[in-house]
Amino acid sequence: MKTHLTFICALLWATTALCQPYEVYVSDAPNFGLPPWQVLKYDENGENPAVFTTENLSWPHDIVFLEDTNRVLISNYNSGTIDRYDATTGRFIDVFSANVVGPTRMKIDPDDGLLYVLQDGGTNRVRRFELDGTFVDDFTNQGLARSLGMAWDSQGNFYVSSYQGRLVRIFDPDGLDQGNFVSTNLTGPTNIWFNEDGDLLVADYDGGAIRRFDSEGVYQGDFIQGLSQVEGVDFLPDGDILLGNAGTDSVKRFTPGGVYVDDFIGSQVGGLTQPTAVVVRTVPSDFLINAGLNDAWFNPATVGQGFLISVFPDIEQVFLAWFTYDVERPPADVTAILGEPGHRWLTAQGPYEENTADLTIFLTRGGVFDSADPPATTDPAGDGTIKLEFADCEKGFVDYSITSLGLAGKIPIERIANDNVPLCETLNAAEVVGEAADG
Repeated sequence: MKTHLTFICALLWATTALCQPYEVYVSDAPNFGLPPWQVLKYDENGENPAVFTTENLSWPHDIVFLEDTNRVLISNYNSGTIDRYDATTGRFIDVFSANVVGPTRMKIDPDDGLLYVLQDGGTNRVRRFELDGTFVDDFTNQGLARSLGMAWDSQGNFYVSSYQGRLVRIFDPDGLDQGNFVSTNLTGPTNIWFNEDGDLLVADYDGGAIRRFDSEGVYQGDFIQGLSQVEGVDFLPDGDILLGNAGTDSVKRFTPGGVYVDDFIGSQVGGLTQPTAVVVRTVPSDFLINAGLNDAWFNPATVGQGFLISVFPDIEQVFLAWFTYDVERPPADVTAILGEPGHRWLTAQGPYEENTADLTIFLTRGGVFDSADPPATTDPAGDGTIKLEFADCEKGFVDYSITSLGLAGKIPIERIANDNVPLCETLNAAEVVGEAADG
């Protein structure tokens, strides 16, 4: 599913200390096509501004981080290039690609792993690149002038907004034009995204609002009003929305329901005047999964459920047992010989790298207590996935997707007891030193 789904970082805002730290990057073009230009960096409170880079910029429009290589890409409209920078220092490295005309928005498709780039010039078609800069193809068969936003729906259809055309166009999963999806109630669309209900949200730069359209493209009213020159958009770990609002030289924060919270980055803080792109970046963790994580884990909000986690360093695998309940309570007249009728358990296993393990969920069925007959069976294809991520030796997340039920969510976890924390910290320190030496 490519629709943007924002999962709550924890069940209550007070628990966001469990999340990995993040930073917010903003591309700033105060005079649009005329210098000076800069990319600014702010902390997770929208404070402590710093200039990330001013090198080789030429009306920067978007920012995409490539964490695996510690690189960041910036699309430069005037120069017709996508440039590559050091993600830590902001130092210009080289030109990622010059095979674009007026590049604006960029996004990595989580399914094919390619970089999609909108163009404002040439054929105006959406171009695709490998993450090393190799040109792949023109994905769309129809170009749109001054295209400034793109998104996928849950069926894989691809949408592009045209500021000049005052519309949003739809393409099928193969990039074939399907006509206008929205062609009314817009005066200058920029960024677009889908919410959890499948509605398309459109930032209307000239209209000063976020417009909402249903899955058929029918206008449903304004999601957020009172904006001015809105363009950059991204999402905080708790689901709050950040919107670049150039009319007030600020970045505003709203709840997932569109209620104003505050000016996350105040007017002209750090010299900000024209936020073109807003990007939330999780700070890369230096934590490494190790056998010190072997323990019982739970979410304090759901006592009586939990996980047993075992790390096997030699084969670089993680095994997880999940003890929980059915999605609904069984009828009162349902009984069980052993245990409670609502009890459920699942297992998961898979490889890990650095602080993250990618596990396959397995369901075992058909057995009887302490008996080999009848034999229990497990479908080797599995029934979904778990992304297990640790911020440190005490906190983590279970990001699950159960295919057969269409269930997905993210559970913050912590240890039931901290006896093994010192061992974990010792093993992590040794692994970090070892990786540094190998590097």
